[in-house]
Amino acid sequence: MNLNKPNSQNINNLSYLKTISISILLSVVGYMCYFFTKALVNNENEQLIVVFSWLGIGLVIYVFTSWYNLTKSFFDAYTIFMIFFFLFTFGQCFMWAFGIHDENEIGAIPMFPNFGVPSSVDIINAQVITLLGILMFHCGALMCYKKQFAKRRISGKSVDTELLVDFERYNRITLKSIFFTSTIIGIIVIPYQLYTSYTDFQIAKSYGYIALYYSDYVSNDPTILGLLNRMFFPCLLGLLIGSKFNKRIQWFVYTIFSMYLILNLLSGDRGSWLYKIIILVWLSHRCYKPINFTKLIKYVMFSLIFLHIVYAIVAIRDSGLSDINLSIISQAFSLEKSPIVTAIFEMGGSMKPTIILQKGGWTEWPYANTYLLAVLGMVTNKLIYILGIPFELVSTWFSQDYLGITWGAGFSIIAEALLNGGPFFAPIILLIMGYAITSFIYINHNDVYTKRPLRFLFVASTLHFFIPITRNELHIQMKNWFYGVVVLMGLIMLFRFCFFKKIIKTKH
Repeated sequence: MNLNKPNSQNINNLSYLKTISISILLSVVGYMCYFFTKALVNNENEQLIVVFSWLGIGLVIYVFTSWYNLTKSFFDAYTIFMIFFFLFTFGQCFMWAFGIHDENEIGAIPMFPNFGVPSSVDIINAQVITLLGILMFHCGALMCYKKQFAKRRISGKSVDTELLVDFERYNRITLKSIFFTSTIIGIIVIPYQLYTSYTDFQIAKSYGYIALYYSDYVSNDPTILGLLNRMFFPCLLGLLIGSKFNKRIQWFVYTIFSMYLILNLLSGDRGSWLYKIIILVWLSHRCYKPINFTKLIKYVMFSLIFLHIVYAIVAIRDSGLSDINLSIISQAFSLEKSPIVTAIFEMGGSMKPTIILQKGGWTEWPYANTYLLAVLGMVTNKLIYILGIPFELVSTWFSQDYLGITWGAGFSIIAEALLNGGPFFAPIILLIMGYAITSFIYINHNDVYTKRPLRFLFVASTLHFFIPITRNELHIQMKNWFYGVVVLMGLIMLFRFCFFKKIIKTKH
């Protein structure tokens, strides 16, 4: 026997150590680069913006290839999260790398009243801290993978047949518990969500999409129905998983979701539905029918062409049929006017808060650590007030108090880390967040949903609430996650406990 022959576990450990070492080395270099740009880059240099934009593309390649080398998965909850992380915090920079620009892009016009147009130095500093933050987040995610790998190895010991039968029975009970709990809650939340979406559509049709957020029609009342409504999408996921993707249930779920999607699109919603579609596609890929990537490419190409045609028709319609000329048609089909490019520029606008705060605004935050406040206020903000801790939502403070505007300026995961740790400790915060978030959304590529149904439901539902963290503050998303996922999981486990206990009594 060759004692020197490496086994699969040693190879995996070696691959992990190699990947994490490269990531740490890149992080150290990134820190040095950040210090260098802060200290020495003081002159306008647009070419350097392009250089860092291409470095962002290189980081995208590294993040996804290093994750695949360890997990053997290109399409999972983590990569979905990272796609939106990149788009919301660095989206416009990707366009700049290819020479694509927009008249309203960062650096072309004033971002906010009284703040002027950001200089090249401002943009470069924001690029560097964003790239470093994403890299540190990825390092944390890789550390999380090692933890999960160790757990899977420990759980691989042999079990007797009787225990295995009990385990399979327990999984069947879990699946039924997920289905029945989702059905019971769905009877309430599905009609209520569709009614709410229809009401929003009527308001948007009469007063415009902005009226849903900045008018007397805005409802922030935390009623029981309003809190239960957070479970709408997790319940749809629960119906799919609990029924083991029964065709009739699939038809029902996708019909309900299509109604919800159409109402939201008609209301003017331009993005939140996208998270849900991708999560549904991923869940179907993992649990029901793996995606044929050849067909996927065809569908993507068809969708892109269709979007361009629709956009061109709209552009021609807006110009008037009598004024149609070759220039208008050419402009409608141009890359700069592509709906995909427009969406990326809009998403990438979430870099604006980072630019503002890294210039010194991060020292103006007058309240406690926002992550602590998010955890304390996860169930209710009343706990924060009872403890006597001064409190205000980050987005409200940033828009109204700091910027002095009446509309929402948005926020981002990078900006919140910057607000809490400053420019030099923000990457460390993102390292911790990378570990924490990935711990919630990681699933081993060998796991089967019928053997870990609760884990799959938890991950898919959590991903739905965590993706918006990339372009928003943590506080609101933690509250939504608690009432949309934690409460639902608690009800499922309570139902399973009662159901399992009844079966055991019947058995004896």
